[in-house]
Amino acid sequence: MSSPPRRRHKRACVEEIHGAEGRTQQRLPELDAPSVDKGLRVSSAETKAQTCEDDDICQGAPNARQYLELDKLPEDMLHHIHSLLPLQDAARAACVSRGFLRSWRCYSNLILNWQTLRSTDDKFEGRETRYINKIDKILNNYSENGMKVKKLRIDLLWCISSIASYLDRWLQIAIKSRINELSLSLPTSMKEKYCFPYSVLFDETNTSPIESIYLFDCIFHPIETLGCFKRLKSLDLVYVHITEDGLQQLLSKSSGLERLQICSAIICLKIPFTLQKLKFLMVTRWYEMQAIEISAPNLSTFHYIGSPVEISIRYPSQLKDVYLASFVPSRILSYGRANLPFIARHVERLTLISCGENVNTPMLPDKLLHLKSLGIRLYRSRDSPIYDIFSVVSFLDASPALESFILHVERDYIINDCVTGDDLYASGESAYQHDRLKRVKIMGFHSAKSLIKLVIHILGSAPSLESLTLDTTGGRKPGDAGKCTASGESHKCCCMSERDVEYADRAVEAAGRYIFGRVPSAVQFEVLEPCRRCYAGNR
Repeated sequence: MSSPPRRRHKRACVEEIHGAEGRTQQRLPELDAPSVDKGLRVSSAETKAQTCEDDDICQGAPNARQYLELDKLPEDMLHHIHSLLPLQDAARAACVSRGFLRSWRCYSNLILNWQTLRSTDDKFEGRETRYINKIDKILNNYSENGMKVKKLRIDLLWCISSIASYLDRWLQIAIKSRINELSLSLPTSMKEKYCFPYSVLFDETNTSPIESIYLFDCIFHPIETLGCFKRLKSLDLVYVHITEDGLQQLLSKSSGLERLQICSAIICLKIPFTLQKLKFLMVTRWYEMQAIEISAPNLSTFHYIGSPVEISIRYPSQLKDVYLASFVPSRILSYGRANLPFIARHVERLTLISCGENVNTPMLPDKLLHLKSLGIRLYRSRDSPIYDIFSVVSFLDASPALESFILHVERDYIINDCVTGDDLYASGESAYQHDRLKRVKIMGFHSAKSLIKLVIHILGSAPSLESLTLDTTGGRKPGDAGKCTASGESHKCCCMSERDVEYADRAVEAAGRYIFGRVPSAVQFEVLEPCRRCYAGNR
């Protein structure tokens, strides 16, 4: 029997899943500090704990330690530096520098949500009213003192009261100060949907200076007679009630758009040719949607979330990055394999996420000639049949330029159907050679026959392969860096149950028996197994 594969504790999760953008803000610190330093100094050398007492030693100090006294910078430069800091850091800087304290009084980036508004002695009773009053006071103070608001983010997801009158006034204050970025998130549980006042966005010249708009769960009804968004570059409409005609009116007045996200009840989404600067498009299907027609000539990134719909792309030559995902039972893999060679034939980076895939991926003659990076993630639904993992080889065979392949399989997606007998995993001649494939990683590797066959196929048809990683612990969530974390005093790994550890042991054994001996010596081969804490906590 072959010697076992080299093992190491899993340290990182090489997985890229699209996600939503956001930043978690903490509570705003108090600013009435008892004392304020003369200036905030930044040292270019490590600060020493001891003071210099010997004059001879101190002679070299000016050369070894250099300071930048921020308070001596021009005021407009200091304000610009301060505006680039996150809200919490900006408030802390104001506590230690008079210059930043002056800048804080006209700080133009306001993020008003539960984290930044709460206090240490915050009580649940009456919290909503207190937060609304705080926001109202802050924005009224800005208006009364003629201060500018460049970025305004209002998050009211915790609010259930009708506050339309407040919102109208807050938006008027923000637009009056020539705001650049606006983000408004409203709760889905609000009794009456807020109708966004489209007209408030424009000044006397019937144009808007705004560059970025993010709206979550409101009504947005633009009309033809209103002005243009000449500077608008980013638009996010998430759970926004807007008609197809209204969206067309909005897009026709936003020719400078570079980034667009849509999640609305639209049957046929049409992206017009006039959006010639549009690079990024993200669409989330909302029930009624049946078709997407894209005529933007320079679109380079397209993300779609939802069950497959009819997608047509008029100018596919610039489209390099495609992301298709469905978290309900669907046929995303089959759809992608059959349609992408026609709608995105120049794609270089492809990510597919499928739940309950119930049809094996077809072998088709059409190619993805430019595809270099492929990521596939498979989730299992409760009633979905067993999917033949080996059929994903259809994508490999269709991608002669492929360099990187990452497959993530949910633990329960396939049955551990490993059958004794090396002859069942004999490698045969492959009809295709993956000459450029260099890096392969399989997350959630099982001792399943179909998965082992896939790995053997890759080893037999990828002469340029540089690294192969089989991760038997692949149940961790995206973003946790693959590190094991203890839960309380039991030191039990939070991610893996006793059954998961048992499956991982079988997978390690199968890798040693069926795969290790087939790996060329030039290939870096790793089997990532559960850490010692997983074993100690689950046994």
